[in-house]
Amino acid sequence: MGKREEKAMNTKNKIIEAARALIKENGIENISVDDITKEACVAKGSFYVYFKKKEDIVSEIGCMEFRYINEEISKVNDLNVVEKLKLYFRKYKEGVLLLGREISRCWLQNNLNCRCKLEYDYNAIFNILDKAYDNKELKEGTNINVLSYKIISILYGIMLIWIMSDGNVIFNDEEMNIDLDDIISSYIER
Repeated sequence: MGKREEKAMNTKNKIIEAARALIKENGIENISVDDITKEACVAKGSFYVYFKKKEDIVSEIGCMEFRYINEEISKVNDLNVVEKLKLYFRKYKEGVLLLGREISRCWLQNNLNCRCKLEYDYNAIFNILDKAYDNKELKEGTNINVLSYKIISILYGIMLIWIMSDGNVIFNDEEMNIDLDDIISSYIER
């Protein structure tokens, strides 16, 4: 990476970190692009080099965290499909808690409107299931598309309850695993 690319990456990261802090503290509705660029100590025009509007930065913050989770999960090869999905659920929950309720709320709302986050999460689950199907861990004829959406529905339901409860309801791993076990058990090759 050249000096110019490195400087650009540093500027973008400063903007993202400033926005993350301001959103967590004040909510996205109560901050402006001016607030973000002032906090990041960058020119307002720099913001628009990387983002069209302040809501776009929420998508970037969320995607950064979940890109890391998906990369980490894809490297795990010594777990069966159920264990891998449970790990994914746990890491997903940790990611949401790390982002915080306000960023997660904005991120969920913004990304469901354009379906890009739903498709991203669907693909992550689909890839886990597809590999398990190829490894004969799932029954012949398992509809991986349907199963992926069922699993994503559980995950999004958990996140939605947490957001709607203002962060007061947090599912523990055992509670999340009960729903996952109920859905996937009939698809497992024994």
